[in-house]
Amino acid sequence: MSNTFIDRAKNSFLLLNVTIRKADPLKKSQVAALAAVESTKLANGVPLVARVGALGTLTGDLKAVISHFNAVRTYMYKFAALSSAEDGEHRRGDRLIPTAKVPEVLSDLAELKRSAHAALDDFMPRYRQYYAAKMDGDFGAISDVSLPDPNALAAKFGIVVHDPQPIPTFDADRLQLPAGLAAEIAGRREAALIKQLEGAKQVIIDDAEAHLANVEKQLANRGEGKRLHQSLIDMAAHHAAQLRGISEGYDNDPRIIALADLIDERIVSIGQIKNARTWRGDSAARAANAAVKSLKAIKAKPAPTQPTTTIVAGDSLLADLID
Repeated sequence: MSNTFIDRAKNSFLLLNVTIRKADPLKKSQVAALAAVESTKLANGVPLVARVGALGTLTGDLKAVISHFNAVRTYMYKFAALSSAEDGEHRRGDRLIPTAKVPEVLSDLAELKRSAHAALDDFMPRYRQYYAAKMDGDFGAISDVSLPDPNALAAKFGIVVHDPQPIPTFDADRLQLPAGLAAEIAGRREAALIKQLEGAKQVIIDDAEAHLANVEKQLANRGEGKRLHQSLIDMAAHHAAQLRGISEGYDNDPRIIALADLIDERIVSIGQIKNARTWRGDSAARAANAAVKSLKAIKAKPAPTQPTTTIVAGDSLLADLID
């Protein structure tokens, strides 16, 4: 048994998961909380949780290091997650990467990882000197907070780019199961996976709609003296690629492919944002408006992607077995 949409998706995407570990730049302090209560004259019983910089005066430097590690997560957020199974399970780490883009994505992640660890390696010698010289002096009366050991601090950081994995599918034909049970298990798995793919598509559409609404607003108000950022055009190109990718790689919705073409031809074609200050900006603003309306219409009437297998709820062999 086979589902066209799932077959297309598993041949078009791989799942990529990245694990990011980093230290918390702040620590809770009961002493600081009590001092804050006293200074603000809070009434008795009003809770207040105070946090102080975990590395004293070097906390800002630590946050700069953390920003490099956060850049990896921000990069991964550009790709939709395969998420939300019916039972509330959430595969937040698994991002749908078009198969053709996997080498580029892995290369980008390797560079971001290198940059993050370079920032950490640059910071740690300075922190070791600070730790040896200051110990806990920067915290003054906050005696319940102390500087972390340098080795323990460094061990909190890490980035692991896991191997790309195929979209998990269930092949009932390879198992020795009664035909009815095999069909039901496959049908349930198929329905759950379609729901996950629909969720990923919805995220792509929502993100594109939000960005294109911003493109329209920014271009329409470009004469008000506000600076226009190149990211307006660059992110429009990204959203067009994401829309085209989820359509061609999943449900082949011609409305979305046409919409991606519109974004490329009328918005991305501006190239440099400085070109938006001419009549081309008016054309791009109108295109963004049209794209937002089209995306709303697509959400109101999704493309049909229902599983081909009928799942019987009232007379279920699987339910009888696991009750």
